[in-house]
Amino acid sequence: MYIGSQFLMKKYDECLLKQGYAIEELVDKASDCLLKHMQGNAFAIVCGPGNNGADGLSLAIKLYQQEKNVHVFIFENSQHLSKANAYYLQKCYDLSLCVHLFKQENLDEMMQYMESCDTIVDAIFGFGLNSSPRGIYQSVIEVMNQLYDKEVIAVDIPTGLHCNTGKPYQSVVYATKTITLSALKNGFLNPDSRFFTGEIILEKLEAKDVSVDAGLYQMADQTVIFPLLKERVFDGYKGTYGYTCLITGCQEYKGAALLSAKSCVYSGSGITTVMSEESVIQALSHYCPEATTVLRPPIVQKEDFSRYHALLIGCGLGQSLDSYRCVIDVLEKTNQPLVIDGDALTILSAHIDLLKQQKRDIILTPHLGEFKRLCAFDDQDDMLEVAQSFARAYHLTLVLKGPYTIVTNGQESYRIMAGNKAMATGGMGDVLAGIIVSFLGQGYSALQAAMLGVFIHGYTGDILAENDYTVIPSRLIEYLPNTMNKIIKSNPKVTLTKSM
Repeated sequence: MYIGSQFLMKKYDECLLKQGYAIEELVDKASDCLLKHMQGNAFAIVCGPGNNGADGLSLAIKLYQQEKNVHVFIFENSQHLSKANAYYLQKCYDLSLCVHLFKQENLDEMMQYMESCDTIVDAIFGFGLNSSPRGIYQSVIEVMNQLYDKEVIAVDIPTGLHCNTGKPYQSVVYATKTITLSALKNGFLNPDSRFFTGEIILEKLEAKDVSVDAGLYQMADQTVIFPLLKERVFDGYKGTYGYTCLITGCQEYKGAALLSAKSCVYSGSGITTVMSEESVIQALSHYCPEATTVLRPPIVQKEDFSRYHALLIGCGLGQSLDSYRCVIDVLEKTNQPLVIDGDALTILSAHIDLLKQQKRDIILTPHLGEFKRLCAFDDQDDMLEVAQSFARAYHLTLVLKGPYTIVTNGQESYRIMAGNKAMATGGMGDVLAGIIVSFLGQGYSALQAAMLGVFIHGYTGDILAENDYTVIPSRLIEYLPNTMNKIIKSNPKVTLTKSM
């Protein structure tokens, strides 16, 4: 299943047009998708001036041809119609459909017509709306929202709901059902959006699927992630599962280094080495004796990392001059796959051009605030598109942390369907970084390591949150082997192998 933002859904439509479909043809296919969900005999189809309105007009024609009682409502200032809208509106007139023109002075009369219908269809504006409906549009929405006992079906997205955030503008249609076309809209991930969408039904047009071409994000749930996790091999040993080095921690931030090290060990790393200060090394021997340690030298050299398969730098590193030097040295003197997290991201933001010199797998794991230091964007920008463009420009894998974390390498993009609000506590990011570098060291590709790490981290948190108000990072780490075993046992290929 795919999900799109405003920008990506526009790109999706453009890709369909490039495939040779006419816009009128696509509208016809859209109304076919809508028609199957229309129950009852009397319909009020409220149509705006764009292609969303064209979908409604095409639907009205098909309902009329089924001998349903159909009232079409359009707006007095709809003189600037899209091509498809003008085409289908003329067909409505040609068929002598009952077409009503909304005016401020006749809203009471229009409401009476609408009250006589079983179902009201909101085809006013689609996902392209960028501000709150005003004037006659706002008045009509208020009228529609007073018809409490009617079925209100939104075409693609309720008018007045922000496509990207799922937050309402000042005026928004309260739908009982939303028939969304081609892909889920990013705003639907916001659970508060259900107050306006009602039941959401996804319908795919009978057309070539251009989801990948348009850069839509795939919703990565259990069906996508579970098959990625490999079973431990019969004759495996610690070298089979990689040597990872974590350049983490300082006197002030020992905990971050400890959490990332233990999560790396518990998620299957063969040998986990922490390169840090003496105080961190001493603490680690008690907290996670399975990890090995090495004192971090003032100036690191390429030879210091020759035995490792993957590196992590950041968690609790601090922002001292020594930390700055260490981050730059690691970027300039090493060539192993690298995860950059926490303080190292802040340091990297002042030397972002170093990323363009990298010829290896790089994974960045910022939250939104850290990402804003790395990439200039406005709060109103389309974050799905921003994340994708950033990953593509720097040839890296981006893990943009937040609800339904974004994972993208610029070519493939995912929203990870795991994690919850109980996990919002200090140290969770350090645990995630440790899991990701563990998978990277075990030989997974950067994209696979990021997807597995984010999902297993969130999925474990979901399991614990069933009984716990707050999910504590250290407890989550302890449960990681159990979660991974559960995933492996659910894999049909593994089950088949064991039964032979």
